[in-house]
Amino acid sequence: MSANDRLTRSLPHLQNLIKRDSDAYREDFKLQYLHFESQFMELTAKPDTWNKSLAENISFVSQVAHCYPEECKGLSQMFIDVLRLYSTLLNNDIRLVIVRALILMRNRGLIDCIQLCELFFLRLLQCQDRLLRVTIQTHIINDIKKQNEKHKNNKLNSTLQNFMCTIIKESNAIAVKMALDIMVSLYRKNIWNDAKTANIIASTCFSKITKVQVAALNFFLCNNLNKDNDKDSDSDDVSKNGRRIS
Repeated sequence: MSANDRLTRSLPHLQNLIKRDSDAYREDFKLQYLHFESQFMELTAKPDTWNKSLAENISFVSQVAHCYPEECKGLSQMFIDVLRLYSTLLNNDIRLVIVRALILMRNRGLIDCIQLCELFFLRLLQCQDRLLRVTIQTHIINDIKKQNEKHKNNKLNSTLQNFMCTIIKESNAIAVKMALDIMVSLYRKNIWNDAKTANIIASTCFSKITKVQVAALNFFLCNNLNKDNDKDSDSDDVSKNGRRIS
């Protein structure tokens, strides 16, 4: 098969072949990866330009990176570096493709959770892109939930709680609000339902950022309201002679 034939082969088709037998298609992957690297280097020259072929290649290499750990050992760092350097300059769609590629690699255990959170909060929340923010917030909540499915991951939880506490003290309103929303969501899902989380949320009741202050106050008001409703429900279930109605 010629080089041109390999490069023009349908990427989804090649992806399926690789997942069936990665060793048999290692050379095909290497050739495609070289093509991807060449395109990715061009991104730094024109970061604000949409490139469909590059987007497809980014998705492809991230999908099969776990099949070729040696060949792709520098892939996640390539993505992270370009997001750090060109976060606000990148074309919105290309940036989202790279973020989704990193999320996929994180879901497969190829990237550290803390490293990705730092990138998202410290660099990408500077971008005026609502879809990007929703994608990031959804991923972080789902990732932490997954890490606590079998048992509480106390070490990771403590590290991330400290990180969120640091973010909440920052002046970036978008980052502060997202950190608060994540903590509130995890508290309500009974994942981070401890005193440390409650205290961090409580500290935002005095925030100078109006949206943050309102969200924090609503959290505590809703919690108290739910507790009062539970008490009323218990009272209704008790008869006049003090026996609970079955």
